[in-house]
Amino acid sequence: MGMIGLVAYAVGSLSSGYLVGKLYRNVDLRRVGSGSTGATNTFRNLGPGAGVLVALLDVLKGAAAVWIARQIVPAGSGLAPVADAVAAIGAVVGHCWPAFLEGRGGRGVATGFGAFLFIATSAWAAAVIAFVLGMAFTRMVSVASLASVAGALAGYLVLTWLGLATFHPATLVFVLVAGGIIVWRHRPNIERIMRGAEPRVLS
Repeated sequence: MGMIGLVAYAVGSLSSGYLVGKLYRNVDLRRVGSGSTGATNTFRNLGPGAGVLVALLDVLKGAAAVWIARQIVPAGSGLAPVADAVAAIGAVVGHCWPAFLEGRGGRGVATGFGAFLFIATSAWAAAVIAFVLGMAFTRMVSVASLASVAGALAGYLVLTWLGLATFHPATLVFVLVAGGIIVWRHRPNIERIMRGAEPRVLS
C-alpha cells in the first residue's frame, strides 16, 4: 500500500496548471492571482481554454492514480477498496502539495473528482450536481467546490443506505480525508466569502 501511495502522490504532483502556464504563456501560476496551480487560477489568468484543459488534466490525474492502483491490486481483491482509497488520497495530497513545486499546488477538487469517479461512480453524480447548483446560485467556484464535497459525502452515504452503491469503510475514509483537505485548502476563499470579497465568475 505504501508503494501505491507514493506512486499516486507522484502522479498528483505532476502539476497540469504549472505546465500549461509555462508552455502556453511562460507564466508561473504560483506568482499570479491566488498563487494556486489549479484550474480556477488558470482560468482567471490564462483564459477559459487553458482553464478547462487544466481541469480535465487534473481530473485525469485522479482517475489515473486509481487505475494504476487497480493494476497492482485487482478490483476483485478484498484489498481493492483500500488500495483505491490510498491512491486517491495520495493523488489529492500530491496535487495540493506537489514535490516538484515547493509544495505549492492547487485545491484538490478536480483531482478528487477524477478519483471519486472511479471509486464511487454512482455517487459521483451527486458531487457534480452539487457543484453545478453551487455555481448556478453563487457564481463562485469556491462555493461550488465546497458544495461538491458535501454532495460527494451525502450522495455516497445515501446511495449506500439505499443499497444502490457498495459501502466500504476505506471509501468513506477517502471521501472524508479528501473532503477535509479540499476544505482546508479553501481557507482563504472561505475568509473572502465571509467578507463578501470572493470573486465571481462572469461578474
